Amino acid sequence: MRLSAAVAALLTAGAGVAGAHVASAATAGCQVGYTVTSEWPGGFGASVSVRNLGDPINGWKLTWSFPAGQTITQLWNGTHTQSGSQVTVTNASYNGDLPSGGSAGFGFNGSWNGSNPVPSGFALNGVACTGGVTSPSPSPTPSPSPSPSSSPSSSPTPSPTPSPSASPSASPTPPTRPAIENNFPVTREGAYGTNRYTVFRPSNPSSVGRPMPVLVFGNGACAHTNGSEVIQALTFIAARGFVVVDTASVDGSSNGVQSGSPIPSLLTDGISWAERENSRAGSPLYQRLDLSKVATAGHSCGGLEALIAGQDRRVKSVVSLDSGLFADGSFGYSRAELSKLHTPVMFLDGGPSDIAYDNTRANYDLTQVAAVLAEHPQAGHVGFITGSQMTDGMTTVVQFLDMTLNGNATARAYILGSSGLAAKAPWTVRTKNF
Repeated sequence: MRLSAAVAALLTAGAGVAGAHVASAATAGCQVGYTVTSEWPGGFGASVSVRNLGDPINGWKLTWSFPAGQTITQLWNGTHTQSGSQVTVTNASYNGDLPSGGSAGFGFNGSWNGSNPVPSGFALNGVACTGGVTSPSPSPTPSPSPSPSSSPSSSPTPSPTPSPSASPSASPTPPTRPAIENNFPVTREGAYGTNRYTVFRPSNPSSVGRPMPVLVFGNGACAHTNGSEVIQALTFIAARGFVVVDTASVDGSSNGVQSGSPIPSLLTDGISWAERENSRAGSPLYQRLDLSKVATAGHSCGGLEALIAGQDRRVKSVVSLDSGLFADGSFGYSRAELSKLHTPVMFLDGGPSDIAYDNTRANYDLTQVAAVLAEHPQAGHVGFITGSQMTDGMTTVVQFLDMTLNGNATARAYILGSSGLAAKAPWTVRTKNF
């Protein structure tokens, strides 16, 4: 089904700032992406990204007004106040600096009654996000002559009119654009020809502007029928320009696959399904997939599936969330399997309270390929999937995939650089073999 709520409100801004509001003539502009990632009777979850298109900002506030009386009930990666329909979100201590071209993101849960339309009137630090980037004209230089000057500089300078072509939504996504800055509307649907998979994809594949990478995902508890737990997380990834194939039926109905134990072939078969869809005339994914850019990922028991399926030569990247192969070979796979990985791999864990904490660390230590160990001590075992660390966790996954599949330099700096993820408290990051 189409997630009508997963609407990207991409607004490129640039109202000029004048007078006492800004001390000097500064370029101002922003882009906001607002996606409703899930919705249920009376409630919803949303993800918001804000990109600074103007001069660097040290400390930001994003404001908007809900059009139908929606109320924020919980917010992460920032703080918020709400008075009636008017909302103000202020940066957290670790994401307040926005360089030119830099982005920050936050997520929230909210309540609604009657309807849940997407807000449209965003403003960053008082600058309306309405159309383009503006460099305010410099103030006229006072003339030493008391007589009015006939110089053109004495005439009011008209404000620049934003060009419609400046809107990012009007042109294909440039290859150098970091995937995390995308925010496409997402369609969630059953896989064509089988009820073993649920597909999350940009609703209009042509809007991505290039063939899309493929991620095949294994669910926590090796849940092969009901994948409802991962809807919000996988929608987040798909909105960044990836096609995600999840190993569960779209409506939770029986599909003949037993849950509870790893079946790595489900993931490799999911890659084969994507290959067929890419060549099937009439498919919305027809010739829209980049099958040279395939990754496996999974949470908990699904992470075991991803690590084994990642040995497939079609796979170019692997992500293991709160997971790892066991020392005693539980589930039929020993840690010797780690030596068969041939791609970069990222391990994420939720700190000492995560039941997979020790296992994750041990797997990272034993891995011989290029690897990242990213730890968030507040996430526990499910925070990256269903908790308040979901946006942080999925942002990290997207950045890693963008680095390893797309070769994006900005994503690489985020994952491997000292001023990227490693600088964002309370994360700790270890890397090797890059």
